Amino acid sequence: MLVTDAVPVFVKEGETKTFVLDNLKNSNSTTMTNVSNTLELTTNPIWEIMFALPSLKNDQNSSADVIFNKWFADVLASEIFKANPKMKTVFEEYQNKGLLNSNLEKNQELKQLLLEETPWVLESKNEGEQMQKLALLFDANTMRNSINQDWSDLKKLQNPDGGFSWYPGYPSSYGTSLYILKNLGKINTWLKDNAKDYQSADQQELITKLVQYADNEIDKYWDAKKDNIWNNWAIDYLDTRNYWEKQYPLKGKGASLKTLVKQKAKTAKITDFTFFGLHRAALLMNDYGLKDVSDKLMNYLKETSTDTKTQGVYWKQNLNDWGWFGSKVVNHAGALEAFNKLKSNDQKFIEDMKIWLITQKEVNSWGSSRGTSEVIFTILNSGKSWTSAESDKATIVWGGKELAPQTQATGYVKSTVKTDVVDKNLGTVTVTKPGPGIVQGGLFWQYYEDLDKIKSSENYISVTKELYKKVKTVNGEELQKISADKPLKIGDKVTVRMILNTDRAMEFIHIKDMRAAGFEPTDVLSGYQWKNSLGYYQSTKDASTNFYIQYMPKGKYVFEYDVISNAAGKFSNGITTMQNYYAPQMNAHTKGTNVQILE
Repeated sequence: MLVTDAVPVFVKEGETKTFVLDNLKNSNSTTMTNVSNTLELTTNPIWEIMFALPSLKNDQNSSADVIFNKWFADVLASEIFKANPKMKTVFEEYQNKGLLNSNLEKNQELKQLLLEETPWVLESKNEGEQMQKLALLFDANTMRNSINQDWSDLKKLQNPDGGFSWYPGYPSSYGTSLYILKNLGKINTWLKDNAKDYQSADQQELITKLVQYADNEIDKYWDAKKDNIWNNWAIDYLDTRNYWEKQYPLKGKGASLKTLVKQKAKTAKITDFTFFGLHRAALLMNDYGLKDVSDKLMNYLKETSTDTKTQGVYWKQNLNDWGWFGSKVVNHAGALEAFNKLKSNDQKFIEDMKIWLITQKEVNSWGSSRGTSEVIFTILNSGKSWTSAESDKATIVWGGKELAPQTQATGYVKSTVKTDVVDKNLGTVTVTKPGPGIVQGGLFWQYYEDLDKIKSSENYISVTKELYKKVKTVNGEELQKISADKPLKIGDKVTVRMILNTDRAMEFIHIKDMRAAGFEPTDVLSGYQWKNSLGYYQSTKDASTNFYIQYMPKGKYVFEYDVISNAAGKFSNGITTMQNYYAPQMNAHTKGTNVQILE
């Protein structure tokens, strides 16, 4: 069968690393036929990250939330492109070379099934269309008209009480209103008060009414009689108002809340805060003149961070959750904002925080969520510049030869050698990254090999497979591991157990488990299932069972399904392959095995 082995490539600033495909380097099989060797790298992925800037123009939803997000995303995109004129060159180069596609659509030859065979065709289409629409962002007149229209539409949706609702005609939503007010403040801060270039002259009236609404509503989310000043809503309110306090001083309940927060800050416990609360409160306390409290929160954040060699710095306690404050990526960007403002000298830590965000994008689609523009803007405006010419440079030596970038703008490299001759030198690549940023990508080897001679392969993900015979006992059914002294017989019920491990959260995981010809699956119907705290689609085919997992958090997972032994003989049980369809270099498979079934 055709097998793909892969090793992810990841190199940080100042590093020289060598990556090896061990199975190729140590190959001595006489039955193997080489097919191809491929190296795909980007010496500066920040440019491709920018392709994730959402274009929300086709969203027909007329809610204030959606209209504001269109305006917000397009203003940030316009400013990003204004500050990075090279982006237009990058875009045109990728477009001309046919590289402007969804990661789900790219590298079909390196994946174990075609996109059309997966449930992710629509996601690929949406992401591809989103990237193509970036062309609109380079047309200054079109963008200016669109931004002005969105601002005009937003004003019309402001309710008489000053707030904004989810949909026209509904009561004002505190969450939506606070979100709009906060991000208007962020825009003003980030653009150094140039946001008025994107708003009509009467923006002050909209903001004045919105501030009044937020001040009037805070008493519903904070009770002066209860000790709940550190809840997310109270902190979010103060964080939002902090952007506007010079123009609109706090009074009434808002002023009382701020006073109480300052009084109780020194006795606050770390456990009083969520992860969201920690990085927002650190910024607030610094602005309130309570630097010792701010430092305490920042020190705790640094002490509880996890530093990895392949993913940068992140926090285990920062988890995706339902609700307003639960986006893992947006919260990480918030912490990055805090470190960039309060601990700007800690350059290595800040760079490693940025690296975590970039590695998340490698294996996940950010889609067109409202946080994506904010995250990208934070990456670009924190720590060292990743958009300078120095950030694009890297030295790549593969098979003893130095490779030149395929695209000058981003240092993108994709080189494929197709030959039936095994070249062990192509199993090694050495990369040097002298400037800021990272190099990422993958080294691939495809070959034909007899099923029972395939060796296992793993990297950041792994998969193992075990077979158990179901035996009836006085205590009910028990699983007995199949061995030479406990062979299978026709009619035996067998449980196939696969153990999966991933060191990071990933989207679009495909698992293909090959099945011996002497086995018949007990469940032949395909459909959506929920097990192991995962939602996935299971599909039974003639010689394999396939699992399509939309989202898999970091961790260890056990998948099981049953088959019946229905024929005698010695059969190849094939291999089990696990691959990230969004990033095929995240690839692992078991070794080939045989199974014997007696009469």
